Amino acid sequence: MNVILYVMDALRADHLSCYGYERDLSPNIDALADDGVRFERCFSPATWTRPVASSLLTGLYPPAHGTETRNDLFSPPVETLAERFQDAGYETVGITTMGNVSSEVGFDRGFDRFFDLYKDDEVISKRRTSTPTEEELKQEDVDRVALPRAEDITDTFEEWLAGRDDDRPFFAFAWSIEPHMPYDPPPEFREFLDPEYDGVVDGERDTLNAVESESDMAQFVGLYDGEIAYNDHCIGALVDLLRDAGCFADTLFSVAGDHGDAFREHGRLTHGHAPYDELMHVPWVVRTPSTVPSADVADGLCSLIDVAPTLLDTATDGSVDPSAGIQGRPAMPGRPDGPLDREHVFSKTTSYDMQNTFYGVRSDDWKYIRIERPSATPGNVVGTLRYVLEKGILTDILRNPGHYLNRYLYDENELLFDLRSDPGETDNLVDSNGDRRDRLEAEIDAWTEACEALHQSAADASGEIGTETKEQLRQLGYTE
Repeated sequence: MNVILYVMDALRADHLSCYGYERDLSPNIDALADDGVRFERCFSPATWTRPVASSLLTGLYPPAHGTETRNDLFSPPVETLAERFQDAGYETVGITTMGNVSSEVGFDRGFDRFFDLYKDDEVISKRRTSTPTEEELKQEDVDRVALPRAEDITDTFEEWLAGRDDDRPFFAFAWSIEPHMPYDPPPEFREFLDPEYDGVVDGERDTLNAVESESDMAQFVGLYDGEIAYNDHCIGALVDLLRDAGCFADTLFSVAGDHGDAFREHGRLTHGHAPYDELMHVPWVVRTPSTVPSADVADGLCSLIDVAPTLLDTATDGSVDPSAGIQGRPAMPGRPDGPLDREHVFSKTTSYDMQNTFYGVRSDDWKYIRIERPSATPGNVVGTLRYVLEKGILTDILRNPGHYLNRYLYDENELLFDLRSDPGETDNLVDSNGDRRDRLEAEIDAWTEACEALHQSAADASGEIGTETKEQLRQLGYTE
């Protein structure tokens, strides 16, 4: 059985038709779900890309795999999903459109072939480009990076598939930049825009602070939806390619979002901040070959850490232990030990030491969020100044201080929501429900301690993160 794991960056669950969205954006993803399983309540372990990609490929939460900040390489103390598929006799290929999930930071580990499309000269020549600094990448070997299209993934996969001379099954990992900012769908996928709109919102980062009126937001969301529709079209083209090659019937095809994007539900746009459900609730569908029993919907609470063991368990028919040494668990319905339904799912988000750290724990009924503010140490002050200067945003900050203060400052350190009566997470009950708050905070503390202990024990057992490696990473600027 072949396996494809296709991730769409910044894709929130409630903007897919199969999750109830009113716009028909995702007929091809919906069709995959119809032929397999749609996980109704899947949640992300962080609200930005690199730690989530690491969780998808390890089955570990961020504090356990150790790739948490922009200074961390992907160097987990356990075998990756690609390595485990290699061990099971698979040929492995990775295709990425962005630097946060690239060979530059270690994500090529375990792949026989790995394509960094954002650095590919041909892709750069035909796509929009940006700078490594703007994309917050430590890329010293290139001056420009591309913003590839989803069709570039399909083209690369087609070339790889046509050129392979191998009768082994394959595991393919693809990471699409759509619908991540900037929202720039091709012209034929702009049907959700108001032709009479005369504002300045165009989906670019530098117009984020211009999203104010209802018409501005409608334009903003229309661009986002157009990107989803376009990427869904490209997934359809990939399915057609597999059919033409005669291998779709025996291919497990999984599509997931890594986190969502916010549309001012809680005063903010895009992602990387507190783990409200617009960022945490992500789609995950698994199309299974007809030989694999499945159900239309799995409604148990699960996390993206469960993706890796689920794919491994399903594809290898239980011949390997999919959860050995990790926190994820197989989630496909019909397993002998019953459906997966977690009591809690967790998240931790941190980008830089001088920015907030966001913790989240969610059950069926409750969510607790803890915000830890950075300490005003000399190192953090200097780091903040360096960040502002390197990003070239000092003028923007002076022009729009409210936009940046709103993004990085929070009025409250703790948030508690009764999700049954308040699914929109608007009424903070932390002061009126202290016992519940204490229990959920204790869950976060116990989870953090368990993650750190697992990371240390796995690192000690593997010996992969030794003193010399740590020193080399420190000299390269990747660790403190």
